[in-house]
Amino acid sequence: MNMTEMGAKLSLVKKTIAIVLALLFLAPATAVAASDKFSDSQTTLSYSVYKPSNTLGLRTTKFSLLPCQPDEQDWLFVQYGGTVRYLQIMQTMAGVKCSDPGLSKFLKTVLVNGIKAKAYAYCDPSQMSVAAYKRCGIEDIGRVGGYLMFTTKAVKGLSATEIQVQGIGGITYAQLVAVAKSLKTVKASGRPLAQVLPPIMIDPLTTTDVSVRAGSSIVLTVADPAKWSAEVLSDGIVSFVPGGDQGGFITNPALKALISGATTVKLVNSDDPTKVYQLEIIVNP
Repeated sequence: MNMTEMGAKLSLVKKTIAIVLALLFLAPATAVAASDKFSDSQTTLSYSVYKPSNTLGLRTTKFSLLPCQPDEQDWLFVQYGGTVRYLQIMQTMAGVKCSDPGLSKFLKTVLVNGIKAKAYAYCDPSQMSVAAYKRCGIEDIGRVGGYLMFTTKAVKGLSATEIQVQGIGGITYAQLVAVAKSLKTVKASGRPLAQVLPPIMIDPLTTTDVSVRAGSSIVLTVADPAKWSAEVLSDGIVSFVPGGDQGGFITNPALKALISGATTVKLVNSDDPTKVYQLEIIVNP
């Protein structure tokens, strides 16, 4: 074999090794490619799901499909940021009420990708003077929080979507508009998003025993969510999640089932701390 033939064979071997190495490195990357939760959500929803390309540099901290009213489709809740400054995007089928914003003041209408959106600020008339409430304007969104609310058009066989883009902790009106304008529809991935187990709704005034699966929640349907507290007698079985104003919407207090076991929970309303409502909970695997 002359030097030319040997060089040609070595060149072929090098090319073969390079191709094999490339396949070895590329194959795992393809196999473990991260799924897109927005596209996964679209797989099971018949209304359009929108994904923002601008999140103000805030990373995703919450992403959930949450139960809505009976016989209605789940609604999508996404949060970017921490507990002080954060952005939230809520999506539901148009015409279906799944969440309720807190007390707010309508400020103006703005066009978002050709659609009329209403801008609100969380100026609560019960927490400020009449004069201050009247002065509440666009610039106050960065101070007290606020949101945009709009309904998209039905597209490509999918129903219209009602979208709420909300900012708390210094996010301005202009930033909310920028985020809203960056929303674009996604294609269904074919991989359904793993859903949170639906919560069990109970009235603590009348319910004394409840059985749930680990990972589920027990939501207390009470009139004054912020006034309730709980003492869990067996640590680690369930955890109490206080209710009240979450910076734009109000949640009921709840008990999160952590691991299988049994415990007693004592519930108290601050209006009458001498009255204790006892709840026996069994958490199944």
